[in-house]
Amino acid sequence: MGRTRLFVCILLLLAVTTSVFAQGYVVILKSGHKIRCREAMQIEGGNAILTLVTGTVASYPVDQVDLVETERYNQMGLGDALMIDELSMVGTPIPTPTPKLSLGQYASIDASYKNPELGSTMPPTPTPTPGIRLQTVKYHDERVDQAFSKFFDERKLYIYRTSAGTQPNYIYIQAVTDSQREVFQALEVVTEAYTLIHRLQPEIAPGAVELQMIQTTGKPAGTFRLFPDQAAELADNTISVEQFYVNYVIF
Repeated sequence: MGRTRLFVCILLLLAVTTSVFAQGYVVILKSGHKIRCREAMQIEGGNAILTLVTGTVASYPVDQVDLVETERYNQMGLGDALMIDELSMVGTPIPTPTPKLSLGQYASIDASYKNPELGSTMPPTPTPTPGIRLQTVKYHDERVDQAFSKFFDERKLYIYRTSAGTQPNYIYIQAVTDSQREVFQALEVVTEAYTLIHRLQPEIAPGAVELQMIQTTGKPAGTFRLFPDQAAELADNTISVEQFYVNYVIF
């Protein structure tokens, strides 16, 4: 009986220990190195602020952090249970980001632009976020669909598809992004387009944009449900694209 009780205690201890480890947070650098942290990183300006497992607070240039892989890894719920590398951190200032194009360069929505037809037999794309996926039904207002498409083509966001969203007044946009740079570019273009449409013609603007980014292999790169005030944060340059990604990605 004593051995059974001891065995049960050991199992409980292992379970608690595993749970504690799984609560950790892992930051993945573009070099592939993984850094164990106590909590999710914070972004301040051009730096990612990390609280290491030792309790030390360190900063690292955010342009050296793979935000897409970091968020994807932590969404898996593994925490720091795996054996990974922990690097020494050295804070380094980085240049101020180059301002994006002004929304003022786009003065109107041209309803004459024709968007390619979305095939009725096109299957929905799998996504880890329930409900947010490509539908076989187009968005109900062709003018809005055309406005997004015209803006995307002008900004050279060529590989995308649109459809109805999870709600009647939500539009879904899927963009192919094979690098973190392309992920951030898609975020900037989509939020600028949405903000422009909402400001010029609020009566027909979608209530939200459901944006899903995937790689050509089908691997997810970030899923968002963006409302007008959120999109405006990035479109008006009141927040960095890195901070925007961390704040609103839902995968």
